Amino acid sequence: MKKILGFIAFFIITSIFSYSHAKDIQFSTDYTNQMFKDLARDFGVALAFNPMAPAEPLGITGFDISVETTFTEVDQNKDYWKKIFKDQDAWPIIPVPRLHAMKGLPMNIDIGAMYSKVPGSDIQLWGVELKYAILSGTPLTPALAVRGAFSKLEGVDELDINTQQIDLSISKGILFLTPYAGVTALRVNASESSKYVDLDDVHEMIYRAFAGISITPFPFLNFTVEGSAGQVKQLGLKLGIRW
Repeated sequence: MKKILGFIAFFIITSIFSYSHAKDIQFSTDYTNQMFKDLARDFGVALAFNPMAPAEPLGITGFDISVETTFTEVDQNKDYWKKIFKDQDAWPIIPVPRLHAMKGLPMNIDIGAMYSKVPGSDIQLWGVELKYAILSGTPLTPALAVRGAFSKLEGVDELDINTQQIDLSISKGILFLTPYAGVTALRVNASESSKYVDLDDVHEMIYRAFAGISITPFPFLNFTVEGSAGQVKQLGLKLGIRW
């Protein structure tokens, strides 16, 4: 996780220049099925549509509009990462900035959508989500919610990845702080269409835990930090307006 924190400052400074040094995906001819399975696991986590919000519902008049970035740590020295890029120079961290909007509906339901374009690459991403608060929470009791989400990779000619996930989360507001935690079942589906290799499709189930804190120091202004634990480590940051 220290590696992720150090990379955040580097990413903010350099991402604005990264479009002039594009890092496009292209399989090497010696890529194997096991390498593809490992790649799908890491990439699937990086491209998944993380909650980045507590369990409590927004309410029928509620909105949550934000800019977010997730940072996923990978081992850049592994062949399955190096040999996916034309220059075989992989990122140590996969940064995925995204625009995220949520709207509250009746009956404790929230819907949302996100879009992402990863700087310095041909990677684009979109996703949708639906959350239902089983318990909406009170001043004395926590909120409990189940959430389903879908995301799909776009813009990459040789690689197709989509993810489906189900989250179960719990949260409890304390003044302007709302800590939350949960578990995720994530299914990653990956296939390639490269002229250089012929690899089997991947369908992988990944189980993860996450925890975060939503901070509202002033009315409408919201800052959220979320970390995910599992075989692949991840940190998310969010800044937006929420009411």
